[in-house]
Amino acid sequence: MRRKDKPFVLYSRGPLSFTIVPRGLAGWVQFALWLASLAPLVIWFEDHITSPAGQATFGSAVALFVAGMLIWFVCGLWWMLGHAEVVDLSEHLRDKQRARRKAQRRRDGSDNP
Repeated sequence: MRRKDKPFVLYSRGPLSFTIVPRGLAGWVQFALWLASLAPLVIWFEDHITSPAGQATFGSAVALFVAGMLIWFVCGLWWMLGHAEVVDLSEHLRDKQRARRKAQRRRDGSDNP
């Protein structure tokens, strides 16, 4: 997958500090589908705990719900990480600062006769 075709952008600030952002229509559609895939689990949990039989197994329902949420989160994160263009913010900020200094030197050099 080429860089421009990737539906997500991952802005990395460090080993465990990052932000994933959808890019373009494809990214937003995939993000919406990922969120929609959580609906069956939430509907099942709500249905189960409101039924009289479900109240007797409330603890196991909560454990299944939490496990399902964890699996949903890890799988979605894994998918997005695999389909994201990675931007290292420290390198990006360093490059911007170098470009600003270079532009400033050009302006200072052209202003002085």
